[in-house]
Amino acid sequence: MQSDGSDKPWFDRLAHDLRGPLTSLQTAAYLLRTDPGGDNAKELADIVVRQSQRMARMIEELDDWGRAQQKRLVDRSERVDVEAALDMAIASQHGLVIASDIADDARGLHVQGDVARMTQMFRTLLLHAASRDAANARVCVARDGAQVQVVFCDDGPALDATARERLLQAPLVPPPDDGLGLRLLIAKAIALGHGGTLDVEASADGASLRLRCALPLAE
Repeated sequence: MQSDGSDKPWFDRLAHDLRGPLTSLQTAAYLLRTDPGGDNAKELADIVVRQSQRMARMIEELDDWGRAQQKRLVDRSERVDVEAALDMAIASQHGLVIASDIADDARGLHVQGDVARMTQMFRTLLLHAASRDAANARVCVARDGAQVQVVFCDDGPALDATARERLLQAPLVPPPDDGLGLRLLIAKAIALGHGGTLDVEASADGASLRLRCALPLAE
């Protein structure tokens, strides 16, 4: 694992990030134990639930990263309908409106792979685009020979070449969610596990960011 570019190595930051919800859990548990019927009991119980869920997501993210490092993340055992996996990823994000443009020759395409992981990858890329520019996040799907290309775009703040390169090489600092900043790296590992690629690029005028996922079509 690379350093995150700050003064601390990534594993030092990992301990810090995990300690955050743990401290909240310990404090809430202590207050509940000392005054279980107090006026703040419900609020404290909500903190326990919320921070437990946050820590569970962090641990799941760390587990996915470990599996990716061991090449055990993707099970390429079934034919996956690319459009259906993308629809599931969009539908799972309640309240998030994502414009989609699917070319006519890109409909009904299949990839040999893992539907759960492919949906996870699409969801991560959708959320990243929306975190940068919720109003203009969009996805385009097109066929390119023996590949399907799924491109996630936004019109958020411009990134220089160095920042774009780091997106898929190092943990995000700070993460755009309550996670550990590993999700784009895991998304890249999922693309590679399907025999594909995940690249980041700017538009010709530099006004938008594109995360381009290319996957080989199933025979």
